[in-house]
Amino acid sequence: MGQSVRFYGDVSFMPLYWLCYRHNNQIAVVIEVGASLIHARMRAAVAGLGEGAFTEGHELDGKTEKRVPKAMIGRRLSQGEAQALLAKFASKR
Repeated sequence: MGQSVRFYGDVSFMPLYWLCYRHNNQIAVVIEVGASLIHARMRAAVAGLGEGAFTEGHELDGKTEKRVPKAMIGRRLSQGEAQALLAKFASKR
């Protein structure tokens, strides 16, 4: 089942959040825009992306945010995708 990137209205001014969920002993990551952490979690939940127990969330700083491919925003990332993105963040610090 493919999921597309969702943008409702002009959200370009809102920061990105890295949201982590635990489901079936697996970690899932969602990158979502929001005015706050709670807002980003709510957007993920409404979109059906927040399956499992929410474990943590972090606002991405502007420099890191620019390295997130648009295709990864607003969908669940596989563990491999999340690990590759973290490696990309770490390699350019």
